[in-house]
Amino acid sequence: MQRNGTHPMARINYAIRAASFGYSYVVLAIHGWERGFGALFWLALALQFLVYPHLAYLHALRAENSRRAEGINVFVDAALLGLWIGALHFPPWIAYGAIFSTSLNAAVMYGAMRAGWSVATFCAGAAVGLAFTGFQFLEETSPLVTALCFAGSLGYTVAVGGIVRTLRQQVRENRSQYQLLAENAADLIAIVDRESRWVYTSPSFDTVLPEWDRAAGMSAFERAHPDDDAAKNAVLRAAATGKARELALRLVDAEGRVRRYNALVQPVKGEPRPVARLVLTLRDVTDLHVSEEKLLITAHALEGMTEAIMITAADGTIVTVNRAFTYITGHARDDVVGQPEPTIRNALQPSDFFDAAYAAVARDGHWSGTSWNRRKNGTVYREWRSIRATKDAAGAITHYIHVFYEVGAPRNGVSAKSDAA
Repeated sequence: MQRNGTHPMARINYAIRAASFGYSYVVLAIHGWERGFGALFWLALALQFLVYPHLAYLHALRAENSRRAEGINVFVDAALLGLWIGALHFPPWIAYGAIFSTSLNAAVMYGAMRAGWSVATFCAGAAVGLAFTGFQFLEETSPLVTALCFAGSLGYTVAVGGIVRTLRQQVRENRSQYQLLAENAADLIAIVDRESRWVYTSPSFDTVLPEWDRAAGMSAFERAHPDDDAAKNAVLRAAATGKARELALRLVDAEGRVRRYNALVQPVKGEPRPVARLVLTLRDVTDLHVSEEKLLITAHALEGMTEAIMITAADGTIVTVNRAFTYITGHARDDVVGQPEPTIRNALQPSDFFDAAYAAVARDGHWSGTSWNRRKNGTVYREWRSIRATKDAAGAITHYIHVFYEVGAPRNGVSAKSDAA
């Protein structure tokens, strides 16, 4: 039982019902006291007008669909009030206040048709009350009760009108905010039915699909890639289970280009299953996919080079090495990645050799030269090495790229020897 999940209509009606029934208790108590009604009247009065409003709200809170439960409560209100009016032999002002308030509430919350059903339910309850107490009509009310009924009807009208005005203002504000979000969101946002037909598309779709392809009732996946049939199945499963689904989707845009999206299909909350409407959110990952392909190509290119390559972060931590590096130095990739670059240096160079090299990189952006180096197994070789710095938009160094090879060694033998090993 979570109040946060209760439909706003149930909470609004609870406040209206509790206040109006409390006022009705006072009016009927005066009417009953004036006529000397017995203990059964007072017990029924307390249960109906002081206890029932809270039981009705509890019913809405516990219901799976609180909006539907509150609709039932409105008809129960009409039937019970009709029963009271019939049992009291239709005192005019009390009867007017009861049928006016129930029909007005039903009309405001649910429309004219529900208001008509509310009146019919009220009359059915009144007929039951008359059957139990005898068919008598026009029981007069005292001036005090009449005045209270008039004031109560007027106050109820003003209160309901104020609530309607507040709700309309909130709807306008929410609509404005949602429209602002939809028009400025980078993601494509749409509502589809469970048959994968458009119900609504956000303005962000204008740059992707032509307007006629987004008309209400048109297939949402008409421009989907032929291999992406899983999209319709995802919508059907989400509608049936009430659970969100994620999938990859490709759409052919208005210019004939294939765009890639990460799609989320999410049922509209509060609707009974199978859900009739679902929210479709598409995030364009085309550029990211292209970048990943470029990175993959670059990685393959680095692996195929005969020169050894080592990339370090600005603080000297080794980020990656290629296959030629492991062949020339004897250090396995897993042994060096994540380690500080100075740990794989050797003592064949003066202590300030690399300090001078990095100083040149900081000054000129690059350095190159020959030096002596030692492999992991202890053998010594002469190498040519180049060090370059990469910088971000602000000019700060982000990485160092080391490229080196063994002087005098066959430059085309790395791949063959590595593959043979």
